[in-house]
Amino acid sequence: MKMEAANTKGVIGVLGGMGPLATVDFMHKLLDATPAEFDQDHVPIVVSSIPQIPDRSAAFRGNGSSPLAAMIESGRRLSSAGAELVVVPCNTAHLWFNELRAALDLPMLHIVDAALEDVLAMVEPSAPIGLLCTDATLASGLYVERSQRSATSSAQRRWELPTDQEMRTLVMPGIEAVKAGQSDRASALLQEAA
Repeated sequence: MKMEAANTKGVIGVLGGMGPLATVDFMHKLLDATPAEFDQDHVPIVVSSIPQIPDRSAAFRGNGSSPLAAMIESGRRLSSAGAELVVVPCNTAHLWFNELRAALDLPMLHIVDAALEDVLAMVEPSAPIGLLCTDATLASGLYVERSQRSATSSAQRRWELPTDQEMRTLVMPGIEAVKAGQSDRASALLQEAA
């Protein structure tokens, strides 16, 4: 999704830390997508990167605390810092999107809507879409169900999803490697899954 600096009003708040690398990756992509010649041409951003927000996958499985209160607290920091729009560069955190948006009372971009918009612009309507994500994001149907309700997805999409074994041996270990800063191992595992 391209951001136009001239069309952006106010400050974008990045509710991050889930994980820290996803936050940095999002900010890098935002900078790359902004047509800027000078520092002042860039989109104004404030970031709250709090890695101690409870694990979203564990919470979804019922094995951990809900991250919602911590996400709301982090979002309120962004609001206090002047954010007029909030983004959350964590897929699984979007399982609490509606509650978070209601608590913050700020416009928010939904990661699935942005990802689907980009993917659907790149592929033919009959092309399958592959999805590599946490087990909680997969089990929740966050992408598949939202795509079926999306106005941008006029045709029924065919999803290529990892098997249970691929999730156990490739995808989740790959995601864990990302979180541990083992990018070479993560890349190898996730490329094999893809």
